[in-house]
Amino acid sequence: MRTIVTLLLLAFITTFTSSAQEINKAKLDSFFNALDVNHKSMGSFAVFKNGTLAYQRSIGYRLLEKSDSIAANSETQYRIGSITKMFTATMIFQLIDEGKLSLDTKLAKFFPQLPNAEKINIENLLMHSSGLMDYVNEISDKSWITKPHPKKELLDTITRRKVNFEPGAKQQYSNSGYLLLSYILEKITGKTYSKSLEQRIINKIGLKSTSSSKLNNTGALEARPYSRATSWENVTDIYFPNVIGVGDILSTPQDLLIFINALTSGKLVSANSYSKMTNFNEKSIFGMGIVKVPFYNQSGVGHTGGTYGTYSVLFGFPSSGISIASCVNGLNYPINDISIAMLSICNNVKFRVPTFQEYTVKAEDLDPYLGVYATAEIPIKITITKNGKSLVAQPTGQQAIPFEAFEKDKFRFDGAGMTLEFNVKKEEMITTQGGRTIIFTKEKK
Repeated sequence: MRTIVTLLLLAFITTFTSSAQEINKAKLDSFFNALDVNHKSMGSFAVFKNGTLAYQRSIGYRLLEKSDSIAANSETQYRIGSITKMFTATMIFQLIDEGKLSLDTKLAKFFPQLPNAEKINIENLLMHSSGLMDYVNEISDKSWITKPHPKKELLDTITRRKVNFEPGAKQQYSNSGYLLLSYILEKITGKTYSKSLEQRIINKIGLKSTSSSKLNNTGALEARPYSRATSWENVTDIYFPNVIGVGDILSTPQDLLIFINALTSGKLVSANSYSKMTNFNEKSIFGMGIVKVPFYNQSGVGHTGGTYGTYSVLFGFPSSGISIASCVNGLNYPINDISIAMLSICNNVKFRVPTFQEYTVKAEDLDPYLGVYATAEIPIKITITKNGKSLVAQPTGQQAIPFEAFEKDKFRFDGAGMTLEFNVKKEEMITTQGGRTIIFTKEKK
C-alpha cells in the first residue's frame, strides 16, 4: 500500500527473443540459495509457463522466534499488499458486466459526504485519478494505520482532507479509491468483501490458499513479517482490517499465478472489461487495478504490493507465456532485483548470480567517513557512525541503517537498494537509490 509498491522493472532498451527452452530451474535454485544463505530474503516464489506451474521455491521461515521456528513452504500464506487491488478491480468489473454498476457511476450515489463526490466516478477510483487524499500514505503518523480504526473513522479521514486535484486531471496513486470500491462492492452485493471474494473468485477458479478479512497473524499458515539489520526482527505491520479491499488478502505465489492466468484468459471478466482494465495511457503505468510491466521488448501486466513488513510481486507476460509471483516476509535485498533475476533466468537472458562477498575493512578504516552530512536538495541530514566494521547511517527522524563495504569508499544496504560513496578529500557523500543520486557535504564540527 505504500507508494513504493508502484515501482516496476526498469525498462530495458535492449531487445531479445524469448526462447522455447525449458526454464533453468538449477539457476533459479542457485539464485535463491544465494539469497537464503546470505540472509537476503525469506519468502516463497513461483513461476508459471503457459499456465502451468514450472518452478516453486521457499526460503527462510514463516515463523522465526526463540521458542519456535517454522520453515516456509509452498503452503505458507503471505499478506500480498496492493496486489489485493487486482482482486477488488476484478470484482468491480464483474458488477459492471452484470449491469449493476458502470464506470460513469458517481461516488455520490454511495458516499455523498466525500469531497467532489458528484464529480468522481468509478473509473476515477479504479485509475487513481480521483484526487482524493491517500488515507494510508498521507497520514504523518505512520503508526496510525497499525492500530484499529472503525469504518466511520476511515471514511471521515478521507472526508476531512482537501482533494489533491480535480477528478481526471492526473493519476496519483491513492489507496483511498480502493477502500471506497470495497465498500461499494459490499453495498451493491449485500455481502462482506471476504464473502464476495470467496464466491466470485476463490471458488470460481479453485484458489486453495487465498482469503481476506483475517486479523494480523491469525491465519493458520500465515507468515509473520520481519526486517533485518544484524538479525531478523519482528515488524509491527499495518492493521489489516483497516485495508480490506486495499491490501489485506492472504495468499500464496501459486494461487496468485492461477488468478492472473484466469484473469488474462477471460475466466473472470468479459473481454471488453479486461480491455478497459489494461487500457494504459502513454504517460502512466496505471490501468484499472492493473499496472503495465516492461521487460526488454516484452510488455506484461500485474501489480506489486508492500506493507510495513511484507512485499509481493505478480507479473504476467503473454508473449512468452511466463508469469512470476513472489511473496516475501523478510527482505534484505531489493524486491525489484529479485523480479529481474527471476525474469532474466526464465527468459534465458544473461544473468550473474550475486555472491554477496563483502569488502574487508577494519573498524578504524571507517573513521574518516564519520560525521553529519547535509544537502540543499532535501531537508534531511544523515548522521554516519559505526558499529564494528559496519557504517551506520541515520537520516533525520528515521531509524538507523547498517551499510556494508563492497569496494573502497563504497557501502551498500541491499534491503533498500541504496549505496553510499565517500570522497574523503572533498568531504562528500554520494547516495544512490532507485536511480537517483544526491551529493551530501560533511558539516564542519
